[in-house]
Amino acid sequence: MIKEMLKIAATLVGMWVLVMIGYSVGSRKTSDYFLRQYMESNLTTLRSKIKVAELLKTNQKEKAEELLETLIDVDVSSLGVEVNLKPYGPIRQEILQTVQEAKAYRTKWTSPTHTVNKNLKRGVDAAFGMENVQPGGGTQPAR
Repeated sequence: MIKEMLKIAATLVGMWVLVMIGYSVGSRKTSDYFLRQYMESNLTTLRSKIKVAELLKTNQKEKAEELLETLIDVDVSSLGVEVNLKPYGPIRQEILQTVQEAKAYRTKWTSPTHTVNKNLKRGVDAAFGMENVQPGGGTQPAR
């Protein structure tokens, strides 16, 4: 009887050790993945800024504006999706305010030649249609 109890205890301890190792490896891989995503985003942002600076330095103002406006479209479309994700609940109002600032910019300053990329248009239009946050975390379209 004691032998069986020791076997069960050893099995349970072994299972616990394996679970802890699996958790440790899995959480490390997950954090590495998110860190890599963050760094790739930073690299893309830096490359975009360099490209805009190069265009401005070579007196290609219209191309620089077009690139910046396209980058705004990408950000607005992304924020429109992220505003409803649970982790962003605490900054939901700030996200919506920033999207509204982009909408105000678009209304006032966007160059007449700028067209929203067809892959982004639906997301940009949806984001620009959001007005405020509801208590449950949803958004209400602008009237």
